[in-house]
Amino acid sequence: MAAQGLYRAPQGFVDVNAFAGIGKDGGPIEGMLYSPVAGVKQLIGAGVPLSQALSAGRSLLDRNVRSAVADSGRGAASVDIASRQGVGYVRMLSLPSCKDCVVLAGKFYRWNAGFLRHPNCDCRHIPTTENISENVTTDPYEYFKSLSDTEQDKAFTKAGAQAIRDGGDMFQVVNSRRGMKYAGESMDGSKRGQNVKSAFTSEGTTKRGAFGKSRRLTPEAIYRLNGDNRAAALVDLQKYGYILPGGQQPAGVLRPGGGASISELTAADKRLRDARLQWDTVRDGRNPYGSGPLTPQIAATAETNFRRWLATGGQVFTK
Repeated sequence: MAAQGLYRAPQGFVDVNAFAGIGKDGGPIEGMLYSPVAGVKQLIGAGVPLSQALSAGRSLLDRNVRSAVADSGRGAASVDIASRQGVGYVRMLSLPSCKDCVVLAGKFYRWNAGFLRHPNCDCRHIPTTENISENVTTDPYEYFKSLSDTEQDKAFTKAGAQAIRDGGDMFQVVNSRRGMKYAGESMDGSKRGQNVKSAFTSEGTTKRGAFGKSRRLTPEAIYRLNGDNRAAALVDLQKYGYILPGGQQPAGVLRPGGGASISELTAADKRLRDARLQWDTVRDGRNPYGSGPLTPQIAATAETNFRRWLATGGQVFTK
């Protein structure tokens, strides 16, 4: 946003931990991670050599992990976009990309629009307020032109690619929704709103979970149920643990005149305190790092810094 000159401060910070451990069907991720084990056993039972069966299982596990990480990232990004007034998103390709993703690149979507994806999709949300058509990652035709004829034929089929080369409309040539699903949708492929189960996730709803045994809506369901009412959607995103109020952390916020004294603060506490003070200064419209004017880049730097220490409690983790 800052790089585009369109920076908008968030009204709340995403709780990234709320997106951990959730599979593509909205349930716990353990099932997805365990599925390669069952697949390997089936291959061995069918007479496939052990080394080949294990190799196939490793490939499936790798795909599942990559897909889960991408889905979690997209879910968190969608909530962060919703927290910024007047901000939507465009789809950015992660090259190489399939035809279904290419035709969606660079198109502007409102904050509450679901992110269509297929298995192993690695496209990203890019927060913005307008269409973006600048390069091969955000312009379908620029991406098409960057490919050789052979690559175009492979991605769009020989007939489809030729039709585009002949001046045909890419969006008419490609069925943009074939094979695409909404992240968080049920595994049976039902569309949003047609299956009540797809509106809920079981993550965090165990006996010891943050939500007890209460049903927990997914971000996609929250957007759908609230329609165009962004304020109500933000309330529900906070209610169901996907977003934190601005300047707040689950373990509590250090307040002047209360809690630990400055001398009692750990190094981690001080990092978090300083980052929060800098962010509060930005929210007041002032430059937290000097006497110069507050620029979008400075505001974005302060936000990123605060997010970093907020997510880790001020701790520095090393490999």
